[in-house]
Amino acid sequence: MHSLGINIGSSNVKVTMLEGLTILWSEVIPHDGNVRHTLDRILSSKDLPADLKSMVTGTEGRHLLNINSVIEPLCIEEALSHVNQKVDAVVSLGGEDLVVYTIDQKGKIITNFSGNKCASGTGEFFKQQLGRMDMRLRDINDIPEDSCVMKLSARCSVFMKSDCTHRLNKGEATKGDIVLSLSDVMATKVIDFLNRARISAGRVLLVGGVTLNKYIIRYIRERMPQIEFVIPEQAPYFEAYGAALLAKQSGSLLPARKDLFKAGRVQFKTFKSLKSAEGRVKYLPSQKTKVRADREYILGVDGGSTTTKACLIDIETSEVTASFYGRTHGDPVRALKNCLIEMKKQIREDIGDGKIKITLASTTGSSREILGVFLETPAVYNEIIAHAVGTTFYNEDIDTIFEIGGQDAKYVFLKNKVPIDYAMNEACSAGTGSFLEESAQGDLNIAHAWEIGPIAVEAKEPLKFGEHCSAFINSDIRNAIQQGASREDITAGIVTSIVSNYLNRVVGNRTIGNRVVLQGGVAKNSAVPLAFAMLMEKDILVPPDPELMGCFGVGILARQKLEEGFLSKSSFDIDEILSTEIIYEREFKCKACDNYCPIRVLNVNGHKYMFGGRCNKYANVRKKKVFDESRVFNYIDRRNDLLFIECAPDPEKLVRKRDYTVGIPRCFSIYSLWPLYSWFFHLLGVPVMLSKNVSHEGTARVESSYCFPAEIAHGAVQDVFDHDVDYIFLPHYRDMESYEEDVTANFCPITQSLPYYIKKAFPEIPEEKYLTPVVSFWYGVEKARESFEEMGARLGFSERESRRAFEEALKHQEEYHRKAGELGREAIDEARKAERPVIALLGRPYNAFTADANMGIPRKFSTRGYSIIPFDILPFGEEGIYPNMYWYYGQQDMKAATLLKSEKNIYVTYISNFSCAPDSFMLHYLKWIMGTKPFLILELDSHTADAGVDTRIEAFLDIIEGYRSKVFDEDSDRYDNGLRFVRDGLMIHNTLTGEKIPVKNNPRIKLLLSNMGRLSAELLAASVRSFGINAEAMPVPDVYTLQMARNHASGKECVPSHLVLGSALKYFASGKYRKDEIYLLFVPTTTGPCRTGQYFVFYENLFRDLRLENVVVMTLDSDNSYTELGPDFSKYGWWGLVISDFMKDIETSLRTCAADPAAAMARYDELWHRLIGIAEKNVTEIIPALREIAGEIAKIPLKKTIDECPKVLVVGEIYVRRDDFAVDELIGHFSRRGIIAKVSGITEWIYYCDFVREFDLKKRLRLIPWYRRPFSRVMRDLIGWNIEQWYKHRVEHRIKEALGATGLIPKSPHDMRKIMANTEENFVSHELYSEISVSTGVAATAMSDGYSGIVNISPFACLIGRVIEGLFTPWAREKKYPVISIEIDGNLLPPGVINKLEIFMLNVLRFRDNPDIFAMVEREGAEAVGLSRKIIRS
Repeated sequence: MHSLGINIGSSNVKVTMLEGLTILWSEVIPHDGNVRHTLDRILSSKDLPADLKSMVTGTEGRHLLNINSVIEPLCIEEALSHVNQKVDAVVSLGGEDLVVYTIDQKGKIITNFSGNKCASGTGEFFKQQLGRMDMRLRDINDIPEDSCVMKLSARCSVFMKSDCTHRLNKGEATKGDIVLSLSDVMATKVIDFLNRARISAGRVLLVGGVTLNKYIIRYIRERMPQIEFVIPEQAPYFEAYGAALLAKQSGSLLPARKDLFKAGRVQFKTFKSLKSAEGRVKYLPSQKTKVRADREYILGVDGGSTTTKACLIDIETSEVTASFYGRTHGDPVRALKNCLIEMKKQIREDIGDGKIKITLASTTGSSREILGVFLETPAVYNEIIAHAVGTTFYNEDIDTIFEIGGQDAKYVFLKNKVPIDYAMNEACSAGTGSFLEESAQGDLNIAHAWEIGPIAVEAKEPLKFGEHCSAFINSDIRNAIQQGASREDITAGIVTSIVSNYLNRVVGNRTIGNRVVLQGGVAKNSAVPLAFAMLMEKDILVPPDPELMGCFGVGILARQKLEEGFLSKSSFDIDEILSTEIIYEREFKCKACDNYCPIRVLNVNGHKYMFGGRCNKYANVRKKKVFDESRVFNYIDRRNDLLFIECAPDPEKLVRKRDYTVGIPRCFSIYSLWPLYSWFFHLLGVPVMLSKNVSHEGTARVESSYCFPAEIAHGAVQDVFDHDVDYIFLPHYRDMESYEEDVTANFCPITQSLPYYIKKAFPEIPEEKYLTPVVSFWYGVEKARESFEEMGARLGFSERESRRAFEEALKHQEEYHRKAGELGREAIDEARKAERPVIALLGRPYNAFTADANMGIPRKFSTRGYSIIPFDILPFGEEGIYPNMYWYYGQQDMKAATLLKSEKNIYVTYISNFSCAPDSFMLHYLKWIMGTKPFLILELDSHTADAGVDTRIEAFLDIIEGYRSKVFDEDSDRYDNGLRFVRDGLMIHNTLTGEKIPVKNNPRIKLLLSNMGRLSAELLAASVRSFGINAEAMPVPDVYTLQMARNHASGKECVPSHLVLGSALKYFASGKYRKDEIYLLFVPTTTGPCRTGQYFVFYENLFRDLRLENVVVMTLDSDNSYTELGPDFSKYGWWGLVISDFMKDIETSLRTCAADPAAAMARYDELWHRLIGIAEKNVTEIIPALREIAGEIAKIPLKKTIDECPKVLVVGEIYVRRDDFAVDELIGHFSRRGIIAKVSGITEWIYYCDFVREFDLKKRLRLIPWYRRPFSRVMRDLIGWNIEQWYKHRVEHRIKEALGATGLIPKSPHDMRKIMANTEENFVSHELYSEISVSTGVAATAMSDGYSGIVNISPFACLIGRVIEGLFTPWAREKKYPVISIEIDGNLLPPGVINKLEIFMLNVLRFRDNPDIFAMVEREGAEAVGLSRKIIRS
């Protein structure tokens, strides 16, 4: 009997044919974006028997075929059972995924470990980087033997790509080094996953095409010699082999080739055709002329990350006479020589044997330094200024430059030809040419860059892909391919995505003028300027030869410097340059600072140059730059000396009173509170050991995608653990004394959660070794002391000893603050007197002031002659800032920025980290504060190459000089409509006219409710209308809603903020919007620690920029459980929310259990609208109607009861888990598998807010003397709280009883005290106020109450979701509970996430049952029960 197995992978089509159990043949062919053609080619080349049973596997692509399909994990299990290998794990090394499956004794998958959406560490990424170096897979076997492994960032494919590019371009690595380094990264990821799976011995099977890379396999085996790694002969096509085995019993007959494929069903939304913008793009003709003999020329060179450009410019006429644009391929010197060879041909063609004189040579681009050394020219300039000079030469009226290169994208804003503002892509390459080209080539087999434009322009409906990240867009592309989308629509979708990414992530909320020019190599692609014009609805100008603007501009710039006396003429001969080589003589370690940078001595034409290093020390020597170092001051060093030396105890003077040592990881609060911590232990006589290194073994333990400082924390913990300390000090850094009267000063969830996720990441460290005091000064010093006294007691000290140590340590901390303040005032005075501009470094002490995290940025400035000041010593205490700034460092940063705005000689550089959530809003505020004054943002992560940082710093310093040379005083008062919402009396106060406008029973006022779930929004609006307020629920969002918001945002803010904003802007742009109405936009808020409380601040300021004259933002706060509008409003709102929660449960259960889901949903919607109509009259009298509706729902035929279906609980960030646009696709997948996805309700969050209120009231009560407590305000509030709880529970009970007749409400955790007891026992302290606490607790409770799995859903880069993942996932893993974390970015779930989801659903189905594997095959022709509930009503 013959059987056929097909695997549609992200990169390849794999097919295996069996006769019995014998493999007759197998094929693995890259599909290059055309799955149909590739599979057809394979099958047509084979002699296939009749009645061939077949099975297909893979991700989305398997649904393209008219045959039975099955998920890959089941194929792996089946293949494993036939290769006669008893293993503990299977590692699948695929094109887009790296997955480790743990295997039980029966050969079944227990769980899996894989990365996020990012492609770093996968086969496709490796192949892509080889292409950048002009290498093919076969070439890796021929790399030089002396190649070595270099450190690369492993977190993100973009960071890794950046490291590779810059190391090659700076001459710091060879192509062989990069091959080995990439292989090492991939091997390290495998090892890290195996360690996380607790597999340290036994046997592991390696499968997938990447097993053909001998270096990866070698590194894996070297790192874990105690494990036997087995590679079966079926490794490259293992899943296809398993599918062929399954096909024998459960396959379907292979149809004729013409009937094999289904019609494609593309699920992506679309844009209008790019041709719609054709009238808005203008091209300036090329002005290139011929070379003329005996003329004098400038050689301009732009050494870019992916391409190198060079041109000859007539020094008198400024005409470009010869030029070339070629690939860098990781070797900038060879690339320049290739340019010169081609230009030499052009010269000979024009003048034969005639001679020319080249008297100036200048370089720009990411390779500018090494090319400057190679050409032996001091004329080395950053590309921002070079592009500005080149562009304004052709058109002096240009005010905005968009420049898109291979790896970098730039924005420049000009006034009178002078750059006064600029931005570059911080890390992501999703808005750059390399991404466009690599995606088109790798995924769509578009071989040449020049082909992309014509293909994209022919698209009828460009697909709407994401724009967050290049790796995510790649997933979207592969998803679209597997859905059968046309090549034209996909190509145009890539183009619109890079343009959207550029506008959102590079330009953000910066000014776009009226004369916009697009340049760079990407501007040659005809589709790109059209996409800009279409998305912006602005005219776009493309200059002559846009790819040459950098080399042309740097040449003209060199001539300007010559005229100004900063350069001298020299002589450059093309033939001599071509014969020149850079000889690498030796390398030494620079000892000027603690970085110990490797410095290479280069020999060029007998001249020696020292090259390398993070700072500018050796560049200054090469360029003969001299400045008076005595006038350069570095207050960051002085601040750190003050913190760690002057105000800290001398360890030599310790009087030891205990025989144990406390290890202190150098991270987070250590950089602010070291005097307090160090003196506390010193006065107790306890020696401490401060970590010195960041161990990779520790950073590899990270259980979630935390920020870089949190990665460092893991490495620091490993370092102290390795030194065998007795205790590890990990404070819960909760809050500090606030600078603002009305708001706390806390820290982000990742900072606060440090001790909790570290415990999960280091399970071998006994609980009793951790010292985890809660550091909190919000309630005063007395309360802060309690936690230190408890810690002292654990160490064996009396309360009195600990109290005395704390009080004395606190005095030293206060001494530090006092001296730091004096230092800050001194710094300000010195800055005002300084001749050169001074740089203030903002951010956080743990990322801006430490060498572990700041990439040597302070020295990058100081070695260029610029003094530097840390933000946290400045005298900013009285400065006013935007409201509700509840982060301590946020208060410091914003107050420092406000102070520095008016300091004419101090300019801000802000250090951020990749995916820093608070900064996604604070950087908007920084822009609004600074106005036209330039500032620099540097987004750092674990990447090691710093050429990009150098470029940005140099450009910033040039921009400062341009800004200072012109006097700009254009900041004016921002628009204010004068409308303010007043809670007392429910009215709007017009501060401009004095008018007070009542809200209740006023048709002129409309309350807009953002759609946090259609049911809850619609019913809440109806309930509020029954209270007398004209409320309207805004429709369920879609991708266009999201795009509308992102047009006004940076793209880094969380998805909920975009959905609310986009919904509001869409409403204001619709026919419903009226000038004679006033709109109250309801925005729920918090006082931290997550960023929800920043939404309204951002919206208010954005609406001012948009000059919306009749819009007011209304907030209600979670601190009060949203009850600020009084008991009546709260009562009506509560009824609406409880009903909608239960009705959502019923809807979700029906989708899974109904015999006819479509008919069931239609009937449900009829009954829902009846319910809305009744609720509008008086929602508190709705119980009889609910009973009637429940009876009608109970009549809907079911194929299963809810007790017969496995249930998963969806927890996580409250908005995305309730919003239909965000969560519906996920619920649809579960319903198709017969799984009920119970979504945690809004009322659960309200009950948690109530719990926090009670916890806070009880804490405050304990601070009051006992005899005053019974008559205190706090006691009255507690009594009121208890009455409120009684009412809420009574309402919930009545509603649940009425709707219980449906039989469709699954049991779920509801006792908040029990939930929070689980939280404190297993995860975090009650002191951490956030969804982290309630979601982990309710998830643990649900698993003990009969649920079969947990889904943690959150927006992309959500602090909450990532900490929940870091806490709950390892806990669940130990108990073998199915769990999955999914981040939502507003787009379809990509194939990699779908794959993880399918494994999760398999584990859910098996958790309390053991279904037959063949019952889990998806039968061709079987009807799917999943339905979209993204019902959008206008």
